[in-house]
Amino acid sequence: MKRLTAVVMSAVILFSCLAVPVYGAGKAENACSAACDCGFSPMVYVAGLGSAKIYSNYGTENEKLIFRPGTDSVTDIVTKLLPAVLRLIITRDYDGFCDALIPALNDMLGDMAMDDNGDSKPNVTALESGLPTDGTHGVNSDYYFGYDFRTDPLVTADKLNAYIERVKEITGHEKVNIRASSMGGTIATAYLKQYGHGNVDSIVFQCSPILGTQVAGELLTKKVVVDKDAVVRYAVQALPELNNDFVEKSLKALIWLLDKTGVLGGLADVVNRLVPKLIDRVYDEFLMPVLGKMPGIWAFVTDDLYEQTKAEVLDPVKNASLIERLDEYHYGVQQSLAEIFSSAKEDGVRVLILASYNMQRTPLVESYKNSSDATVDTKYASAGATVALLGETLGEGYVQKVNDGHNHVSADNIIDASTCILPENTWFVKDMLHCVLHEGIRDFYRWFYEGEEDYTVFTNAKYPQFLQNDPENRRLIPIE
Repeated sequence: MKRLTAVVMSAVILFSCLAVPVYGAGKAENACSAACDCGFSPMVYVAGLGSAKIYSNYGTENEKLIFRPGTDSVTDIVTKLLPAVLRLIITRDYDGFCDALIPALNDMLGDMAMDDNGDSKPNVTALESGLPTDGTHGVNSDYYFGYDFRTDPLVTADKLNAYIERVKEITGHEKVNIRASSMGGTIATAYLKQYGHGNVDSIVFQCSPILGTQVAGELLTKKVVVDKDAVVRYAVQALPELNNDFVEKSLKALIWLLDKTGVLGGLADVVNRLVPKLIDRVYDEFLMPVLGKMPGIWAFVTDDLYEQTKAEVLDPVKNASLIERLDEYHYGVQQSLAEIFSSAKEDGVRVLILASYNMQRTPLVESYKNSSDATVDTKYASAGATVALLGETLGEGYVQKVNDGHNHVSADNIIDASTCILPENTWFVKDMLHCVLHEGIRDFYRWFYEGEEDYTVFTNAKYPQFLQNDPENRRLIPIE
């Protein structure tokens, strides 16, 4: 349901949020005090975007939840806008429509905006994770670290460091395991840059935009496109999350009917004609004021669009302090991953990077054909893989780009992992929705965490580099 809500929100505000999974939040297994010899470093789960609720005027009679808005909020705004939509159809009064749309969006989300330096408004509160107090821990339990997604990842890294130090203190361990999910990967890499890896035993990056995601820079620079087929694929692949077979089949049938009768194609054409009429005001009066100065969102901008996006969105004088902060993360962390990872691995930190592919990514921007996990482009989540566009292959006779003596090309000829920063430590799961887990994926993680050596994609025949997701039977199948 979260992802279906995100589809609606994307259509309304031209932005899709990264989903937040919860895994292993059950009761911990082993209680330890002083120095612990249980043999398993405690697990710190660095959650994804939306892990902390954000309020305006928290604790007062005017308290308001502004993120993440629930289904009721989305339904309310759509209901309010229906009359304006009807007037637009009849009168073609685009400014009149914007006069209704933009205040409604700002009323719902406007308080999330940051100031010119990238800092939050004083009346806005994010309910981030407090320092833990329970020292019990085990392989099937996590210490959950949630944070304000809007803020500078390097500032959040300071809070993660304090959190990790407290976990070490209350569990009696010298190191922790980390599982960084989605945006949590940007926080974890910022932490490694700021504090090194002396506290880390092993780390998993799960569907993380560690090199960004194309949709961020393209949305911020108005590269908006609505492709009918992409929208259909995106909607259909989200339906299983409803966990209702009858509803899923009914909605699939309805989408199929609307597609075959040309209704969806017609709607896509209408939207694409509307975008040029509305985009400037929506960007100038809503999207840029709300998202344009969030350091957390800027952490998603990929290197190929970073300088262009800065030039188009930020004022070099008014936003000078913000730009300095953004550069520190972009060049010091995102574009220094090879150095960060190499240093960690040389000192014995065990690393697993998991990326998914073959899913339709957010269908609102020019790069909608990038293979993904439905949220993060595979080439960025994998830290550098060469990836065929959705529905295509690398081509007949393709030869991997880097010859390290091992084969890193998937049997379906879609992925060349030889160009990854860590080709030996990067796994790919075909048809896995962004951070949506089942017991087969959890078993894979347990195998990795419980090991003592530097496992690679060649260590275990059960878990080769390329795996097919089988959610119905809760398993991963080697792609051969």
